[in-house]
Amino acid sequence: MKRLLLLVLLLGTAIAASATFDHSGWGWQRPIAAERNSGFVRLAITPEIFDQSQAELNDLRVLDSNNSLAPHVVHWGRFRELRRLEWLPARLLNETFLPEDFSRVTIDFREMTEKNRIKVTLSGENYRRRALLEGSNDSKTWEVVAEDLWLFHVSLQGQKFKLDTLKFPANNFRYLRLTVYNMSDDPRRINIQSVKGAFYRIESKKELVLVPVESIQTSSDKRKKQSIFELDLGFRNLPIVIIKCQINTPYFYRGYELLGRNQAVEKVRSKTESGWKTVERKVPWKSVHRGILYRTRYRKKIGESVEIESIHAPYRYLQLRVFNGDNPPLQLRGVTVFRRDTSLVFRAKSGQTYRLIGGNSKARAADYDLAKAVRGVDEFSLPVVHPGPSAVLAPKKEMVPWSERHSVAILLVLFFAVGVMLRFIVKNLRGLPSKK
Repeated sequence: MKRLLLLVLLLGTAIAASATFDHSGWGWQRPIAAERNSGFVRLAITPEIFDQSQAELNDLRVLDSNNSLAPHVVHWGRFRELRRLEWLPARLLNETFLPEDFSRVTIDFREMTEKNRIKVTLSGENYRRRALLEGSNDSKTWEVVAEDLWLFHVSLQGQKFKLDTLKFPANNFRYLRLTVYNMSDDPRRINIQSVKGAFYRIESKKELVLVPVESIQTSSDKRKKQSIFELDLGFRNLPIVIIKCQINTPYFYRGYELLGRNQAVEKVRSKTESGWKTVERKVPWKSVHRGILYRTRYRKKIGESVEIESIHAPYRYLQLRVFNGDNPPLQLRGVTVFRRDTSLVFRAKSGQTYRLIGGNSKARAADYDLAKAVRGVDEFSLPVVHPGPSAVLAPKKEMVPWSERHSVAILLVLFFAVGVMLRFIVKNLRGLPSKK
């Protein structure tokens, strides 16, 4: 009996292993030009593939000439120069101020430790404040670390935006001394409420691809005092991570909100008194990022921040809303957009042809051992292969439900069952003793 069970188990395993992939539910396929390669290769993910797939590429599969799955790993190109943020414990000492001039505090990290960021919380709203940062190891002699740094806060119509992180060259001073200067419209004293130190570890080179912008439409909302810039990037699901703005306005600081969506309108089914009805509606925008754009000048030195970085915006359409308040509208000359350089890594075998399939909105991400078995395989320097033109996968013919195909038989069985039940009930009722 045990031998028989083992034989059945082995037979089932062999059948499962040799089973071909069922592409029901997948919408398209593309040939992969990998005939001359043997070993790991990198398949470039093009904008057309993004447009046809899920945003996270969970529905992509690689099939060989035997219609069997080839394990793969998706490599999302790096877009941050920063690998890891380490918040450093610190305490504030010697808080002082000169009325209507500046506020100052000493930040003690308790030991010599490397850092290149501090996050500052100040009192007040709607400010633009210049800052000076100095360093020391004995808290007596000070050296300038960075000057003409800027901190911003914008509050308009219930919307709040802030730029509260100062960046500076890495140093290992035990003490940092922060001086925040009053602007002309500031109160008598600025309170430096809290300061956090941090060290961002630098990562390797960014892996970005320039995204052509098909069109930019400019409009304004006079009631909300906003400038609205809508970008069309041509393809859905593009993994946008950086937007660089070219702004003609000389000096400014404005709060902004970036929103995105993959289509302008969609069709939805709604129930009415007469039945179901398909209606068309606008797709709502999804918030992506909020922050402050600025260009300021102090003593002939210009400081600016006109890039929207480290965002995750897998959308075709992007909307940049700039909050102007009582200022003239921001003059946006153009934008430069970058996405991740994304690829799919798999192992090609000699004598095999391969194709990529996708377009399944219900598919889950493939679970392969490849990424764990070959550590860092997606980081290897590999030959690049390219996908061919897309072809529609013929869907399987939808079979009429079994209940509809055998409706007559089901009715006959139901009638028979009801008849048997009625006969049984009548027979039992007749057997009951009658009352005089």
